[in-house]
Amino acid sequence: MVCADGFIRRVHPILAAYVVDFPEQCLVACCKENRCPQCVVHRNERGASTPCPLRDVKETLSTLDEHQRGKKPPEFEEEGLRAVYNPFWRDLPYTNIFACFTPDLLHQLHQGVFKDHLVKWCEALLGEDEFDARFKAMHAHAGLRHFKKGISAVSQWTGTEHKEMQHVFMGVLAGAVNAQVLTVVKSLIDFIYYAQFQSHTTRTLDALQYSLDTFHANKSIIVTLGIREHFNIPKIHSLQHYVSAIRSLGSADGYNTEAPERLHIDFAKKAYRSSNKRDYTSQMTVWLQRQEAFALRQSYLDWLDHKLTSAFPSVTYSIPKAALFPDVTVAQLETIHGAINFLPVFAHFIQKFFPRCSLDPSRHDRFVVYKQLSIQLARNHFISDKARTCCIHATPATLARGRSPGVPAHFDTALINTENLLAYKVRDSFPCLNQGFIIHQGTKFQRT
Repeated sequence: MVCADGFIRRVHPILAAYVVDFPEQCLVACCKENRCPQCVVHRNERGASTPCPLRDVKETLSTLDEHQRGKKPPEFEEEGLRAVYNPFWRDLPYTNIFACFTPDLLHQLHQGVFKDHLVKWCEALLGEDEFDARFKAMHAHAGLRHFKKGISAVSQWTGTEHKEMQHVFMGVLAGAVNAQVLTVVKSLIDFIYYAQFQSHTTRTLDALQYSLDTFHANKSIIVTLGIREHFNIPKIHSLQHYVSAIRSLGSADGYNTEAPERLHIDFAKKAYRSSNKRDYTSQMTVWLQRQEAFALRQSYLDWLDHKLTSAFPSVTYSIPKAALFPDVTVAQLETIHGAINFLPVFAHFIQKFFPRCSLDPSRHDRFVVYKQLSIQLARNHFISDKARTCCIHATPATLARGRSPGVPAHFDTALINTENLLAYKVRDSFPCLNQGFIIHQGTKFQRT
């Protein structure tokens, strides 16, 4: 193979990770589908929190060889093996196939633990109508999806919709279930969020294990309420192996089956649709080559843009190009927008922070008001390498006109870090902040 330094070397690959679904895991592990492909837990004890010893490669091959020779070793039935006498991994060096199976965030957590079990448990507790009504009653907020029609009418969920449901799931159940049920829900939601981290430390792995232990300590309430009779569920048991798999193979995000399913759409379905449906293999190949060329070019341009702008400080906030209220008087600011004593407070701000500024606020009676402010958040390498933004809205009430109903005022809550804000008490000097006016630390004022 051609290595990164340009030299050609002989490479001996070693099988270290195997990304497949649960039925194929059991087939590769030579075990039945009512058993765990990684450990020797009994088929009726997969809901317990007690860890079980992992399967051993040499012992498994020895048991299969004895069974092939006509003997009846007790381990064959105890470990739930099937008659696959010559698995492909038999002669692979330095390979423990049972430790190669990776966590599957999409099918095990989002579609499995959350959708197939946790959502159904809570729906059985509240009832379908009440469950939908609570999703409808959730307040709309920037960055959160509002399920205005509930969730019972949705026939097919995607991984993105599962994540959007998890964002508001605790709020939906608040006040509707007892504290122990809420603890069960919170522990599973926490486990799902910790498992999605792109990088881990000992602290995050301890938190991941603590969430699982909390679930097992409180799961009996689901049986007490008559929702389930047991937790002998393969996907619940698979959570036991997440910490060890992350320690040995890396973060679970790198083995998520959501990525190849997305690539199947980008590289197969879109390529086929771009052809004329005749002799499409060669056309798909050309289409993919062109897409790769465009991607390489765009990657170079992004790198060049980052190199040119890295010497300058990045913009920490942004506002819309056009203001929703371009010509607002001081009286309207105090009455409609709720900014009481705006002009004296504004004048005090100018004198406090810009004493040499020649601007006289008393001579300005009209202002431009924006309804939202987008703040660029710091990158969190645990979650994603991409930049994240938070949009803060502040809009006044709209009166009813004709058939259009009125819209109440909407002011988002913003947490302001005043530690480095020139030791200035923002809340004491700016009572209008409670009414939705946001002043960010990175805001710059120009002299006029």
